[in-house]
Amino acid sequence: MVWSARSSSDGGAHAPIVSGAVVLAGGPDGKLRAFDPVKGSAVRDTSLSAAPGAVFPAGDTLLAVADDGTVTALDGASGASLWKKPLAGHARPDFALYDGGSGLAYAFEHAPSGASTLVTAVDAGSGRASWQRRLDGVLTPVSAAGAGELVLTAMDENSDTAELVRYAPASGVAARIALPFTLDGPQVVMAGDVAYLLGRGGSLLAVDTAVAGGAEAELWRLETGVGRASAPVLGEGGRLYFSAADGRLLAVDTERGALVGQTRARLSGGKLTYASDLPAPVVAGRVVVGAAPDGSVFAVDGATPGGW
Repeated sequence: MVWSARSSSDGGAHAPIVSGAVVLAGGPDGKLRAFDPVKGSAVRDTSLSAAPGAVFPAGDTLLAVADDGTVTALDGASGASLWKKPLAGHARPDFALYDGGSGLAYAFEHAPSGASTLVTAVDAGSGRASWQRRLDGVLTPVSAAGAGELVLTAMDENSDTAELVRYAPASGVAARIALPFTLDGPQVVMAGDVAYLLGRGGSLLAVDTAVAGGAEAELWRLETGVGRASAPVLGEGGRLYFSAADGRLLAVDTERGALVGQTRARLSGGKLTYASDLPAPVVAGRVVVGAAPDGSVFAVDGATPGGW
């Protein structure tokens, strides 16, 4: 272990985030504590008007949403306030996505009836709204796409994901791509126009978001058998990686839609324990780093997953 630090005195805490070259963790006292990522020493405390769980990292900026809907932007490195205001049209928005290329953070809010979702693209540095649109359905932003477009998941009446929506702010067109089957709480990663959706239960689906039309949009599907998984990440050579609750790291060839490698399980005390959140693998060139319930952090060669 390199270092360990307690962010709250009573043990209650939220998952840490990284912004402005520091590690930040919030406690129930309403303060956001910053730690040096190398030494683990406390750098500062920042009082929040929002619950720590309502803080969203947008590059080097932190966006905190108060209960009254006011959004406060803080500099991740210093904790200084950059701007503070409500977002027009929103009662209390959530943030789900930040696009580092454009500097836009995407706020969304579902109508109480579930009939529509208000989506606002906000410049994280200035607070200026780039665009705003109310779209039909219960939607959540999941990825930016080419030419400033936005991809969102759409839930059905059973709260399962049944569609993808690709919205083009330049034209105002919202193309809806029906999935061949519903997915429970999928996590999404995109490469170009292709979206990879990994649902609870291990179903992995590849969909072309540039094609609207159900079956023809599906590129492939794969049942991985993983009950609980981390968010998927993309690496070199067209491979997709994700971690399982038992500590395995899995690799999928995105060209063929085939499982091409997995590490051994790394259980805590030989038992499968519950974790509220599974850390996604980290890709550094051809090296893939994973974490496991037994406390280990390990690295493998992403170029040779068959030998894991």
